[in-house]
Amino acid sequence: MSDIQKRIDTLLEATQNWLADDNLYLKDAIDRTMREGYFSFEDINFAIESIKKSISRSAIEAWVDRAGLDDGSDASGQNVLCLHAGNLPLVGFQDAFATLLSGAHYTGKISRKDPYLLPTFLNEVKKTNMWSDMDVQWTHRLDDFEDMPHDAVIFAGSESSVPGVKEAIDKLSLAHQNTRFLIRTAHFSMAYLDTKDEQAIQNLTDAIFRYGGKGCRSVAVVVSPFRIEEIREELADQVKQFWFENPQHEYPSPKLKQQFAYNEAIERPQLWLEYFLLQEEGLELDQDFICYWVPGDESTVVSLAEQFDEQLQSVYVTDSESAIDGVEEQVEVLQNAQQPSLSWRPDGVDTLVWLQD
Repeated sequence: MSDIQKRIDTLLEATQNWLADDNLYLKDAIDRTMREGYFSFEDINFAIESIKKSISRSAIEAWVDRAGLDDGSDASGQNVLCLHAGNLPLVGFQDAFATLLSGAHYTGKISRKDPYLLPTFLNEVKKTNMWSDMDVQWTHRLDDFEDMPHDAVIFAGSESSVPGVKEAIDKLSLAHQNTRFLIRTAHFSMAYLDTKDEQAIQNLTDAIFRYGGKGCRSVAVVVSPFRIEEIREELADQVKQFWFENPQHEYPSPKLKQQFAYNEAIERPQLWLEYFLLQEEGLELDQDFICYWVPGDESTVVSLAEQFDEQLQSVYVTDSESAIDGVEEQVEVLQNAQQPSLSWRPDGVDTLVWLQD
């Protein structure tokens, strides 16, 4: 049996044990996460169920094949530091999984904003691991790893946070001269809504409002040939049903209502939802809980994609057969916005491929 096949077997067994109904450690982590106010049960459960749906032997092996990973090209012997974000529950799972699958030694800095969930998976890997090439260690404090240089660092965050992170890594001697950095700064996605079909509007609602609109896969800009007024009732009904099933965990500052009042004063078309605002134009992306509605066609999508460049993660379309010339590499199906495959590419980079470079 190859080393890669052993790692696949280990990760599958660890994941199965981690997601088992009788895993009391995961249940306790979920309970603590909820009680301490990090995330809602609905968002945690959605994240876990999405991972459960995405993982199978066939999905992992297909990812390995596409990435060209084999025993001669893997990352064995490398030390990889993953600085996990905490804006969504279990948002760092893919990085941890890919690092372990690659054969690299995994070192994780767990976010204080999501401190309990990911370690329960890492613990299962440690308990399941029977081969010495799968090394797992993590902490909530970066300085616990002081003077431990790494061959690669994976980090996700805002552009403004990058200098501070690199300064901390340098100060703590966590990198050496040839350390490679995978830094992700995309922070929103865009949807092209070209139909009033009920399922499409339901998928759009989930893509906008899931996790309170946080995360790079969440839709912050909608381009559509329809104006807000033309789709107001259908969208409002879907949002009402979504919030009934997934109560919003966090609420906006008073600034959002001020934006609503300003829009009213200048007669800007908008849909006010008390805790969220959809507005036409005025595209500033300067506060949370706003989704911008831009009347237009596919050429508008391409123009905005060029404008936002590295800030944009994905462009969602309603039909799997659709393609938009100029943004082909970013196009995904809207219904998969918040439930990506295990091998999805943050910032357009396949993590498993990058780890082999």
